[in-house]
Amino acid sequence: MVKLMLNYLVICRKRIISTAKRGVLLALIASVSILAWGESASCGQEQLSISGITEPIKDVTLSLSVAGTISTIFFKEGARIKEGQTILELDNKLEELEVARRKLLWESKAEVESAAEQVATSTSLLESTRELFQSTASVSKEELEKMELEHKLAVAEHKRLQIAEERERIEYEMALQNLYKRSLKSPINGTLIKLFLQEGESCEPQQPLVHVVDTSRCCFVCNVEEWIGRTLKKGQPVDLKIRTGARSIAKNGLIVFVSPVADPASGLLEIKAEFDNRGGAVRPGVAGVMLLKSTK
Repeated sequence: MVKLMLNYLVICRKRIISTAKRGVLLALIASVSILAWGESASCGQEQLSISGITEPIKDVTLSLSVAGTISTIFFKEGARIKEGQTILELDNKLEELEVARRKLLWESKAEVESAAEQVATSTSLLESTRELFQSTASVSKEELEKMELEHKLAVAEHKRLQIAEERERIEYEMALQNLYKRSLKSPINGTLIKLFLQEGESCEPQQPLVHVVDTSRCCFVCNVEEWIGRTLKKGQPVDLKIRTGARSIAKNGLIVFVSPVADPASGLLEIKAEFDNRGGAVRPGVAGVMLLKSTK
């Protein structure tokens, strides 16, 4: 009977949205867990059984920061995706043309090279004129000053063109970034479980487009009474039993989080324990229990 109550409460837990109701439900789960402990202890089994839910550690819903029309979707739902692979693209013809235009402007070095040659020539002439003025005085001071001014103008023009070239490089990189923003790439290795839009449909900035989940490593989440939470520590190994169809399988878990505060509505602490699921035996979202040794 206790197991039936646990299963019913775990299912209901996911359906309740209200914070107050959720607090009451968590308290009921904890109470039934303690009841299960009492029954186990009476049968000579010194274990505390705490009910909870499994979740994937890496679970991402992806969107883009720009609006547009989806031109290509490269994967179907259920496909395995590697980190960095492009899942879909928006129409990007204009952005590609802008990148090509900016690249041509940046890579055009004719003006900068010409200005550099002008500076070199001006420098050579200035040095020769200054030497003649100082050694033979065959060049007037006015001519020397004129040559110095021309040299300064040539240097200033060269610097101006260098700055313009750097600006063109930055504008080219900005055009590239605008092009990259129209491609949606996966940040994780995982499975594509949901496409929210199809090819030809329009999307808005930050609108959910793709849901990707990595189930190779999962998390068991439960809520316990404060006095039980005091016996648990981060890094502590625990035994888990997770529902898989009509039976349960054993998993070795490791506590990664013990909430430092209790939920004000229920007085319970949230506990998280990670476990390996590379074989895919557990489908995240199913219920399970965490088994703890009695402190008696």
